[in-house]
Amino acid sequence: MSGIRIDVEWLATYAREVRAAGGEITSAQPGLMAAELAPEAFGRLGREAGAGEAYQRICTLLLDQNRRAGETLTRAGDELGQVVDFHAGGDDDSAAAMRKQEA
Repeated sequence: MSGIRIDVEWLATYAREVRAAGGEITSAQPGLMAAELAPEAFGRLGREAGAGEAYQRICTLLLDQNRRAGETLTRAGDELGQVVDFHAGGDDDSAAAMRKQEA
């Protein structure tokens, strides 16, 4: 026996929390996309310097990173949940087999 113990309940809870965090990030996306600044918001100097275009580029980049973060966390939570379910099921099957052998 290796002496390694895994807290399956903690892992299952963590998987749900990671997935929920991904869902929260994803659900924030529409609100972030709705927040736009008109070119006038930067004033004449900002317009001449291209602040509006620079802002739009960084905004697009950040929105894409936000989308990917939400997808990644959601997927990671799902995958961890599947691993936990698989191994927890294997533990239950092993315990049932051991009980049968003892009987």
